[in-house]
Order: sequence, then C-alpha cells, then structure tokens
Amino acid sequence: MHRYIRYALLFVLTVGSFASAAHAQTTPFTQWVTTWKTTWETYKAINATPPAQNGLVVQSQDLPIVIHAPIDDVYAVYANVYNAIGLHPFLKQIIPIDYFFVRGVPTFDFIALEDIPLPDGTIFHGVTVAQQRFHNREHNYDVDTFDQPGIITHQHIEFIRLDRDHTKVVEHLTFEAPPELIGLAVQGGVGAHAAVQAGIKSGMEAGTLKATHFDAVIEGDLEAAFDHHR
Repeated sequence: MHRYIRYALLFVLTVGSFASAAHAQTTPFTQWVTTWKTTWETYKAINATPPAQNGLVVQSQDLPIVIHAPIDDVYAVYANVYNAIGLHPFLKQIIPIDYFFVRGVPTFDFIALEDIPLPDGTIFHGVTVAQQRFHNREHNYDVDTFDQPGIITHQHIEFIRLDRDHTKVVEHLTFEAPPELIGLAVQGGVGAHAAVQAGIKSGMEAGTLKATHFDAVIEGDLEAAFDHHR
C-alpha cells in the first residue's frame, strides 16, 4: 500500500477513535455509523426526485469573500470542516464516519452535531449527516448535508486566485426544505456560513489560523500533507 494511503488510513482510524471515546458515555461510535448510513439512504431517496415532487421549496444564495492569503493556504484551512468549530454558531462537534476515494476524489463522510435556536426560544439538537468531496487541483469542494425534518443543503465552494496573496472564496449555497422551514433554514444557514467566513478571514489575516499538515490529510492532498516543505 502506498505510504501516503497508509498515513491517511491511520489518520482516519485515530480521529475515529477520539470521536468514539468522546461519546463513550453517551452514544457508541457504531451507532453514529448506523445513524449516518440510514439517514444518508433517506437523503438519497429524497434527492433522487425533483424537490417540488417532495413538497420542498428551493432557495439559493452566494456568499463571496476575499481573504488576504495565498490560494493553497486558504483552501487548506477553509476546506477543513474542523476549523469551523468555534466559528459556526451552532456547530458543537464533528464525528468522522468514513474517509475514502471515489474515482480518485477524496470523500469524507461525517456527522455534525448542532444546537440550533428556534423562534420559540428552545434549542433543537440537530444531527446533520454530510458528505464532503475535495477537488484540490481545481481548488473547489462540494458538501451535501441532510437533517431531519427534511432540510437539505448543497454547497459548492470555489476558490479564485486574485493574485499571489489574495484569494476570493465564493460559497454557492442551495437550501431545500418544507415551506414552513425554508425561511429558518436559509436564515440560519446563511448566517452560520457567513460567520465561519468572517472567522476564517480574520484568523488567517491575523496569523492565528494557518494551513497545517492535518488540513491537507483531510482534504486528500496526501503529498502536501507529508511534504515537510509545506
């Protein structure tokens, strides 16, 4: 087995072990895996037909931002979903489920645990299943997420080199939800993504948030991950 693949597998097993240990007193890791698989099957069944046929309303919005940092560094930091913890107002934890390659495309399955405030003042403890696909050479990635009671978010994030030290990031967000939930989904989703954008920009430009080997492993850029000159 190629040494970079071995390192990637070791990374996934290590992170998975940490996630399992963190939830040992609450939910077994195997149960999270089952939750991801069964919920993802529901998502695929819904996603196989046009939203209108499922009674879903669709709204899209783009979120652009310019970050004063080179494109490779911005991509490495931005595409690592773990960097959103502490910036995303609802996100509490990432539980890694699987990491694999589909026709050469690094693919990361995970669950995001979120505490979402509702208009009535209560907190909805969201369990969002997600799949992220990295396209490092093209400097873009895609994420599909699904959570009950039937909110789907499609994300296509592209990175544009403006010059050596400036990168434009555009998040193309598409929300699909029942009519009674679409407003909440869009407002909450756009607000959360904008907060992460602002936090990453601030952190990178202040020098407190930097690209690491850990970022590169997650995104499947294995040669960069283990290149000590990165």
